[in-house]
Amino acid sequence: MHSRNCLLALGAAALALNMPHGGARAAEPIAVVATFSILGDMVARIGGEHIALKTLVGPGGDAHVYQPTPADAAAVSEADVLFVNGLEFEGWLDRLVDASGFDGTRVVATSGIEAIPFEDGDDHDDHDDHDKHAEGEHGHGEHAFEWAGLFDLEAGTYSWSFAKVDGDYADPAMKMVVLSADDIEAVEEAAEELLESDAAETKADGETLAPKDMAYSLTFDASKDVTVYSVEITEDGTYVFFTEHMPFEFEADEHFFKDASRADVEPIAQEPEGDHHDHAHGDSDHDDHDEAGHHGHHHGAFDPHAWQSIDLAVTYADNIAAALSQADPANASTFYANRAAYVAELEALDAEIRATLAGLPEDRRTIVTSHDAFGYFEASYGLTFEAPQGLSTESDPSAADVAEMIDQIRDENISAVFVESITDNRLLEQIANETGATIGGTLYSDALSEPDGPAGTYLDMMRHNATTIAAALGS
Repeated sequence: MHSRNCLLALGAAALALNMPHGGARAAEPIAVVATFSILGDMVARIGGEHIALKTLVGPGGDAHVYQPTPADAAAVSEADVLFVNGLEFEGWLDRLVDASGFDGTRVVATSGIEAIPFEDGDDHDDHDDHDKHAEGEHGHGEHAFEWAGLFDLEAGTYSWSFAKVDGDYADPAMKMVVLSADDIEAVEEAAEELLESDAAETKADGETLAPKDMAYSLTFDASKDVTVYSVEITEDGTYVFFTEHMPFEFEADEHFFKDASRADVEPIAQEPEGDHHDHAHGDSDHDDHDEAGHHGHHHGAFDPHAWQSIDLAVTYADNIAAALSQADPANASTFYANRAAYVAELEALDAEIRATLAGLPEDRRTIVTSHDAFGYFEASYGLTFEAPQGLSTESDPSAADVAEMIDQIRDENISAVFVESITDNRLLEQIANETGATIGGTLYSDALSEPDGPAGTYLDMMRHNATTIAAALGS
């Protein structure tokens, strides 16, 4: 896997030698926040006694649907370093960072990782109603729009802005459709036709948009950093905005949609599902360019569960050690020593899991779970994971998705399905009952168990998942 320990140790030593002469060991541990339990466990292993760690979403918690508390905002406001997964896993994060006034260092633990795109084959498609339709229907990749948002609006004037990011607009122009409707799907076909039509009303900076059966062709003023349109709503109600590009690609320092008082206006539903951008408005790293230069505007396009690969967990460890060393140079050598010991354990566990799963028969290597969180585990160990639920635990499978899953289990004689610790497993239990498959055990995907449980640490979690799968499918 990785053999960077010596180089990293040398780097830590060089960092220590380059410390200012007045730099003394910190009297108190540095304040660190991690967003969820798996990441928190990794940070704790590397930071050790030199950090005071607060983990926001604890053991058994579901970060997909988490609602931050005032105590969370207080912890973030006092943190020197905030560790996040990124890849849109923590959809609530930006609001929390904004509310807290956080001014420390924000570290995206997945920086440098080549994430699995959702569209990369059937194995990683989002299986919700919109992303995996029955045969003959189209998925998001074939839509004329890239994003749709449903807003509950009062009558009044709003502003919709498009800002340059890194000196340029994401595109010099784009089409938008605004329709009055109670939900997105009700007007999706009509919006498609309007966007694909050659007829469009051109609008420039400062002009007004309103709900109508016509596409707008928006042109952005290259001489300005921000192009702003007024949105006129004459009646209270719900409205759907369809855009050719993700509106978050045009955010710099402010949210794209605001009311007359300059308050942010958020959608009550959107397509693709899930909250949006990983960047914090006003943060120096606002558009998530990581240290390797990768752009972080994923907008739900990538699988965020990268920790399910032990090989990629080493990258997490690298990023954590580097960030802690920068925040506390006096203890850099300790952080890198902890990282080296941890990576040695990760590599040993990887070999153990490969040996555990190697004996599975070729016709018993398909695993059915609640939601699609094991794409990286699949890629690492030559298994196939199927899930009726999408990448987020918030997504609901369609009846066609469930029927397809039942047919597949029967056709492939899949003997066991696996429930997950953070999901409502009633649907999976129903599928098992209808197919005769047994419940093969509980897998841990997005959260650790309590410390005395079977997945109290990241290492325990990965070992437990592998042995649970092998025990159920190996006979």
